Amino acid sequence: MEFGKLISDSFEYTKDGLLGNPATWILLIILTLLPVIPFVLVLVVIFPSLMAGVIPDITTLIAVFIVAIILAIVLAAFYQGYLLKIFRGEKPLPAVSGFTTLFIDGLKYFVIEIVYLIPVIVILALTIGAAVMAAMSAGSDLYALVPILGAVLIGVLIALIVAFIISLFAIIGVIRFAHTGCMGEAFNFNAIRATIGRIGWGTYILALIIVLIIILIVQVILGAIPYIGGIIQLIISPFISVFLTRYLTQVYESGEPAVPETAAAPGPE
Repeated sequence: MEFGKLISDSFEYTKDGLLGNPATWILLIILTLLPVIPFVLVLVVIFPSLMAGVIPDITTLIAVFIVAIILAIVLAAFYQGYLLKIFRGEKPLPAVSGFTTLFIDGLKYFVIEIVYLIPVIVILALTIGAAVMAAMSAGSDLYALVPILGAVLIGVLIALIVAFIISLFAIIGVIRFAHTGCMGEAFNFNAIRATIGRIGWGTYILALIIVLIIILIVQVILGAIPYIGGIIQLIISPFISVFLTRYLTQVYESGEPAVPETAAAPGPE
């Protein structure tokens, strides 16, 4: 796998698709902002009460934020659904259209992600639950909290390792879903292992590390820009996500068997 060509092709795909179609770029920025709307509404509702010195009931606050999170997930489905178009291998960069399809595909994408995250969620829940119970038993004994903290750190480390391993399968699984339209194919582990095997496990992991380093460098540079760094990050966030999605799509395609050409029809005798 030629990593330089992979990066340059993904960059050209993104540059031509967004700079050549400003309307697509603007629509993707809008889709990026949609999940923020529920939390803005929550703040608008709560802020006057806080200014008046009235603190809402904690149960009410939790319920409101849970609703906001659910709405944010629903609104994020449009953006996720669009990324599936890129995962599907559409060239050039597709237009932002077919919002019903985007929404449905995005929800399926989210369900696939949640299923893959179940082991990580379970590990973190058990770790935090056990830590809370142990801390309650320890009471005010600070020395008893030291091993609890150590156990929490170990649990989080295990969760991170499991998350990394799962992500190797989840990335290919999501792209398989995009290509086939079947959610079951996202969990076809035999086919996923076969694809990674053709890519090469070492090559696959190295490809992911390279793109993560590129994105990290960009994020650090943007974070270092005072005042307007956040605005610039919002503006170029579609560029980053499209680049990453196209990059991962090409990694996946490098591990797929070539489609044999259709045999030419025999001529007249």
